[in-house]
Amino acid sequence: MKHRIKGFTLVELLVVIAIIGILVALLLPAVQAAREAARRTQCRNHLKNIGLAWLNHESAHKFLPSSGWTWRWQGDPDQGVGEKQPGGWGYNILPFLEETGLRDLGTGMAAAAKEQAMLIAVGTPIQVFNCPSRRESLAYPLVRNGDLAENLRSCRAGSCNVARSDYQANSGSIYCHEPDGGAAGSTIASGLAWNFQTQQNGVTHAKSEIRLGQIIDGTSKTMMVGEKYINPDWYTDGNDPADDQNIFVGHDRDMNGYTVDISIRDVALPEQDRIGVGDAGYSWRFGSAHPGGIHIVLVDGSVQSIEYDIDPLVWLKYGGRDDGDVTLADIASGWHW
Repeated sequence: MKHRIKGFTLVELLVVIAIIGILVALLLPAVQAAREAARRTQCRNHLKNIGLAWLNHESAHKFLPSSGWTWRWQGDPDQGVGEKQPGGWGYNILPFLEETGLRDLGTGMAAAAKEQAMLIAVGTPIQVFNCPSRRESLAYPLVRNGDLAENLRSCRAGSCNVARSDYQANSGSIYCHEPDGGAAGSTIASGLAWNFQTQQNGVTHAKSEIRLGQIIDGTSKTMMVGEKYINPDWYTDGNDPADDQNIFVGHDRDMNGYTVDISIRDVALPEQDRIGVGDAGYSWRFGSAHPGGIHIVLVDGSVQSIEYDIDPLVWLKYGGRDDGDVTLADIASGWHW
């Protein structure tokens, strides 16, 4: 009797492999979409927690977090809050993110010991400041601008890793810029570096102490914090001008954004991160790695999804706390510049 050998022919095997390949090709986008949906949800939750931290800061101190001094200055645990604190809003909300220990590093220490403590602080990633759709919560290299800050000179370009943020606070709809000075302590209380305060109509800026009562346009109509734009080429290397410092730095494009672009005197609509597109005209712009739109948290604590093609006037007014009846024509003609 002849025994028949069971098995697949080559043709049958190839057909099975082709079918599996088709199924994988069909399922992969769905899996990727599900993962991105989960990342988007986590990103929204991060903004929600940041918004609650802002409101708890306001409840405790009666004003919204200040953005410190300038990019030349780092948070100081002995300088309190408000206009006397050189560190930015990221530093000021730490106690309300269950990071009091990090905020207090260096308290009461002599200058040299405090600097070493703060060196640890700036290199400590805080997950809530990063959007998982863009990058992991890690310490990334400092490669630009020499020293990190006047009061943290041991963190130098090429020899220091720092924690970074994927979010910017709203500094307004008028004048996107950063104060230049503050290189010496004697220039902090007055001088040209602080003259720009009158040109800020957001919810935080250098030395600000904005009260909720000053949000004349309404807390549900004014942005508090939103996702920021970064060129994907520079997600991890620190070369983006809006991503070359750290989360504790004073008023700077790393941590502060605007709804206008001073270089073109026009509304700076939020944009999706694009390879090869960045630097000039994008440093102060809100944006996101998400397809379809960005997330922002308003002053009332609610998180909203904003499409990239939002009406320019609506987006403009998310930035100003008191811009009332300002029109797009006002912006084009140099309103407040």
